[in-house]
Amino acid sequence: MIEKIVEITLPIFVVALIGFFYARAVKPDLAGANKLVVDIALPILIFTSLSTKEFNPQTAALFSAAAVLLIVLSGLLAYPLSRLSGASWRALLPCVMFTNVGPVGIPLIVLAYGPAGLAPAVVLLVLSNILHFTLGAGLMSGRVDWRMVYANPLVWATLLGIGFSQLQWSLPSWAGAPLNMIGSILVPMMLLSLGARLSSSQVSDVKVGILSALIVLGTRLVATWLILQFLPLHGIERGALILFACMPAAVFNFMLADRFHCEPNKVASMVIVGHVASLVCLPLGIWLAFM
Repeated sequence: MIEKIVEITLPIFVVALIGFFYARAVKPDLAGANKLVVDIALPILIFTSLSTKEFNPQTAALFSAAAVLLIVLSGLLAYPLSRLSGASWRALLPCVMFTNVGPVGIPLIVLAYGPAGLAPAVVLLVLSNILHFTLGAGLMSGRVDWRMVYANPLVWATLLGIGFSQLQWSLPSWAGAPLNMIGSILVPMMLLSLGARLSSSQVSDVKVGILSALIVLGTRLVATWLILQFLPLHGIERGALILFACMPAAVFNFMLADRFHCEPNKVASMVIVGHVASLVCLPLGIWLAFM
């Protein structure tokens, strides 16, 4: 088991560290590259991974329900603990509910389960993204913008991919090959970008970051355990949900906190300390997923 944990987690940390030290030395402007990856590579990867997968509608619906329940239930469990963290509930709850499922989650689940893990990882990404830009932003700002659902290209890529899968359509090789090439750059670029972003971060309110990391992991694992008692997930779906619970808080939480003036320094500490804590949390998640 230890060998498998190292085999899965080591590539993630190595690629992120390369991005970290490269950004420390060169200080590149990754804004354009990140926008290209998010606007083009991410929707394409979602479409290609879902369009080529055969869906069991009952399993897919069950897994989607479990993912949404995990996000909502972990927030409810964390609400009474917000005072213990030293941050307001508006700052803490999005960090508990929304994890770094893109740069960390997709590589982790794919490395753990191979190509078969890509589809559930993408489902987690899409659902988390939709709720993050609506419910998560609403928690920090006090207002929910539902336009982020129907105006989100990830939603349309998901619907298109599922449609192709259910209708058993396939793209011709001349179209499928370049889309697969573009989608394949997403995972390494996300990890490099994550390392580069963390290289420019500064930790303040360290105590808040440590306490919130404990609250994030504890509430999400409790929520996952409760959900699995009632929803019979098995195999890759069960493992993906457990791994989802052990990921650090999403970097985008800081951007939302800064935008809405919601204790951005404390949120930054939650995000950074959470990623350091993932050195322990992710191996724990892998161990639980393969029990």
